[in-house]
Amino acid sequence: MLSEEGYDVHTASNGFSAMRQATELRPDVILLDLVLPERSGPEVLNELRTNVATRDAAVVVVSGHPDGLSDAQIADIDGLVVKPFDERDLLLTVHRAVQRAASRRAEVAPVAAGAHHPQSARAHRATNTSHTRWR
Repeated sequence: MLSEEGYDVHTASNGFSAMRQATELRPDVILLDLVLPERSGPEVLNELRTNVATRDAAVVVVSGHPDGLSDAQIADIDGLVVKPFDERDLLLTVHRAVQRAASRRAEVAPVAAGAHHPQSARAHRATNTSHTRWR
C-alpha cells in the first residue's frame, strides 16, 4: 500500500534489524509495531529518539495495544494507528507524521543559557575590522 503511494518501503523482522536499517537508511518515516521479536517496540522507539541518525525521523506506532506506551513515549511519536486500521487512516497519519517531522527539523533549536557559540567568520570580521574610507 505504501509502495503504491510512492514510498520506498523496507521491512525488518525484529527490533535489532529495525534499528540497523533505520541508522543506515535514515528514512523519513518509520512505522513501528510495539510487539517485536528480540527487542520491544518501546525500546526501539527510545533508541530512535536518542540516536543522532534517526532522532528526526517521523515515527508512527502501529499497534493493537498502544496502552503499552508511556506518556513520554506518546510525546515522542508523530502518529498512532490502532490495529485493525483503515488504509486511508494509515495513509493520512503517515502523511501528517512526515509533515510534523519536517516542521520539527525546520525549527531553530533554542540557544542554551551560557552556551558559547562562535560568531560566523563574516560577523567576526565585521566586529573586529576597522573601517577606512577611501577618498
